[in-house]
Amino acid sequence: MADAREAVLPNPAAPVARAGRRHRVVQQGRIVLGPERLVACTVRDLSPRGAKIRISPEQALPETFPLVIAAHDLRTVTARLCWRRGDFIGVAFEGEPVQP
Repeated sequence: MADAREAVLPNPAAPVARAGRRHRVVQQGRIVLGPERLVACTVRDLSPRGAKIRISPEQALPETFPLVIAAHDLRTVTARLCWRRGDFIGVAFEGEPVQP
């Protein structure tokens, strides 16, 4: 079984095609792992279809999870883990695109 801290994609060095342009941001976020379990993170890049997030490399994550992003407003999206390298993860948003 693969280590939860390793990349999810078969080849993490391969470039990933993006559906939209990324915007560099520094926004606080919370990953929801249960009714009483929130994990702090920082959203570093944001596009309508996904984000690059900084999180502790020791933090285990499920394949999909709710992500709360604090910008001008609070928004919650369902995120799917796509890759993981060190302190950063890449996620794709499921459902409607998000306005950065």
